[in-house]
Amino acid sequence: MSEYGAAVAQAGKDYSPSGIANYCYELTKAFNQFYHDYSILGAETQELKQLRLALAKNVAKTIKNGMSLLGIEVPERM
Repeated sequence: MSEYGAAVAQAGKDYSPSGIANYCYELTKAFNQFYHDYSILGAETQELKQLRLALAKNVAKTIKNGMSLLGIEVPERM
């Protein structure tokens, strides 16, 4: 997620919105792998659960922002 700003800036510089789409796709793939490998609700400790929930929330926010820049609405829940 730390590269979101750079991806948006580069897409603007290149006049290429596909850079934002590619970034969102790659972030989605990475989070999907994380979700597959690490249980969020079944985390070993409450602190770890809260950390993973915060990560999930921030990933969702980043993807929603990126899609919004592309003019694409995303569902609230899946």
